[in-house]
Amino acid sequence: MHGWIRVASTAEIPVNRLTTWETEVGEMLIYHSADRYFVYPNRCTHQDVPLSDGYLVGSAIICRLHGAKFDLITGACLRAPARNNLHPCQSVVRDGYLFILSTEVNENVVFPDPMTIRSHRNTQAVANGS
Repeated sequence: MHGWIRVASTAEIPVNRLTTWETEVGEMLIYHSADRYFVYPNRCTHQDVPLSDGYLVGSAIICRLHGAKFDLITGACLRAPARNNLHPCQSVVRDGYLFILSTEVNENVVFPDPMTIRSHRNTQAVANGS
């Protein structure tokens, strides 16, 4: 599937928590800061385990399996054993809903009409510390 996919109502996505949402293109890991959304496929690039099983320390996502560390804002790999960065999903908020771009498409993409929301979610509180 190519193009924009409606993920959820922004009112349903908690602030300062890792949240997972099932979408038409797979499970996404979402972090909503006060003014921005960060969206990644919910898989570690090291051994394909859910990053949502890990935890946040400051602005880094730590994988629970082997401790791979990723920058929440950029997706950059900060610590082995992972060597590949996370691939962020382009996202936009329109009319109170979070949308993601499922694949790179040309710049002339037209924003979609409303779609069905997938409402499965899990949340995790942000850990304090660094």
